[in-house]
Amino acid sequence: MTAATMDEINVIYQFNEKYVPFAGVSITSLLINNSKTHRICLHILGEGLSERSEELLAKTAERYGASIDFAATDDLISEFRDLGMIPYRGAYSVYLRLFFTRLYDFSGKRVLYLDADTVVDGDIGQLLSYDMGGRSIGMVLESITDDYKVMIGMDGDSEYFNSGVILYDTGRWQEMRYTEKLLDHIQNVRSSYIGDQDLINLVCEGDICRLPLEYNFQPLHARYTQKQYFGTFGKPPYYSAKEVEAAKQHPVIYHCYRWLGEFPWHLGNLHPFSAFFDKYMAESMWAGYEKKKAESPLALRIEKCLYILPRGLFIKIFRIAHEIMLKGAESDARHKRTNAGA
Repeated sequence: MTAATMDEINVIYQFNEKYVPFAGVSITSLLINNSKTHRICLHILGEGLSERSEELLAKTAERYGASIDFAATDDLISEFRDLGMIPYRGAYSVYLRLFFTRLYDFSGKRVLYLDADTVVDGDIGQLLSYDMGGRSIGMVLESITDDYKVMIGMDGDSEYFNSGVILYDTGRWQEMRYTEKLLDHIQNVRSSYIGDQDLINLVCEGDICRLPLEYNFQPLHARYTQKQYFGTFGKPPYYSAKEVEAAKQHPVIYHCYRWLGEFPWHLGNLHPFSAFFDKYMAESMWAGYEKKKAESPLALRIEKCLYILPRGLFIKIFRIAHEIMLKGAESDARHKRTNAGA
């Protein structure tokens, strides 16, 4: 395939200055595995990015022949503050993915959003052409309890999705006026949640396509057997054991979200995806990054100490601890307080 016939893939990232090295690793992994077969156009929704950080990100794109631009987001972030939205892990940039049409006109194209803590380990071409069944967005399901869904205002039997990877049909997104619907919900229903994930699940409920798990492969499935996982979290609606097993064989996008209070970039972490993260960090502009210990709350430090328990027992403890954490974070968000444990 020559450069002239390459298909164009638009990819959005959002992050603040603190997350630049990790986003840089994600972008490096994306480009290593896709720049020879696709024309990658990177769109960065940043918060407080330094000139040096933008320079390194631009050099990363240039190294692999990708294009990159940096959106002017200050006014939109100020609007989030005025609306009473609370920062997530110290950043307002988490909400930018919901309002990207205020910053870009993609003329009805499909656009892929990736979290800064993802690692792309394969070709994303098939994902961009995935049959979404006429729905506005595609996402991968999250392992979440019914109690939490009810807590935020959803039906307990509803599908609940992880927002770390989002495939947008921008034409339908605009046709359905989701930017306006999100703003209306924030102004007239509730403005503060644990980040953006609850918001997009609530406002877009029923219009989200279930993407295959290999496009947002999560640590729980790497750590536990099917029997252990489904014995603890296995209540529908979710993927079948066959679908989970297929995803485990060939993950395309690893989602390196926090595991035992740590990310793969923390010193001494036990994250299931550390090897994949380290592999691409070594190839990136941030190869010399010095890992530091995580500043985890006491409960998460205790959880890490219990990790030596048999896996079948630990996953049950993990679920209980996760439910307690989510309940506390949801209460804090409802009362417009930030929660470091979320």
